[in-house]
Amino acid sequence: MLGNLLRPPYERPELPSCLYVIGLTGISGSGKSSIAQRLKGLGAFVIDSDQLGHRAYAPGGPAYQPVVEAFGTDILHKDGTINRKVLGSRVFGNKKQLKILTDIMWPIMAKLTREELDQAVAEGKHVCVIDAAMLLEAGWQNMVHEVWTVVIPETEAVRRIVERDGLSEAAAQSRLQSQMNGQQLVDQSHVVLSTLWEPHITQRQVEKAWALLQKRIHKTPSGL
Repeated sequence: MLGNLLRPPYERPELPSCLYVIGLTGISGSGKSSIAQRLKGLGAFVIDSDQLGHRAYAPGGPAYQPVVEAFGTDILHKDGTINRKVLGSRVFGNKKQLKILTDIMWPIMAKLTREELDQAVAEGKHVCVIDAAMLLEAGWQNMVHEVWTVVIPETEAVRRIVERDGLSEAAAQSRLQSQMNGQQLVDQSHVVLSTLWEPHITQRQVEKAWALLQKRIHKTPSGL
């Protein structure tokens, strides 16, 4: 079933008619960013919500002042920039603190994402991928035609997070617990992919999903 369409796409008349939008999500460590890069290689315009987050958190960025006011100056580096590791340790595993942060961040990120969608249209792109770990938690389904989820077993996700971010297993588990689990994501997905096997198998899945997507797009009334 990997790469196949599991349920009908959302109709999104409010989105630009020339643009088909995929929301790409998955638990931390699932490899969704590598999938995003593969889709970019096939011609998609990719919006990296992590990069948008960096932009929002930067001094002078739209989230900087509200986040510092909410969490205090001890989340800052000496140069005044927000230390995302310190902020992360404050909110992961603490639902109340996490909600304070997401109430600030998600509306700002949604606005920046919509600006990027306009940019995709300006560049003449027909498919846009929003790469966002918290896509469903943030309620961004209303910005996409399809949700694509990257799945791997949680034990593998923990191993990858520990290796990639230098966190302890407990910290990695805590990060995963602040997100929907893989099954919850799959239940709301149109397409499911996995990075569990060798890279060439991942590539084959992505190419299959992309080819099927092109067929769907060309059947839509807008004709793209």
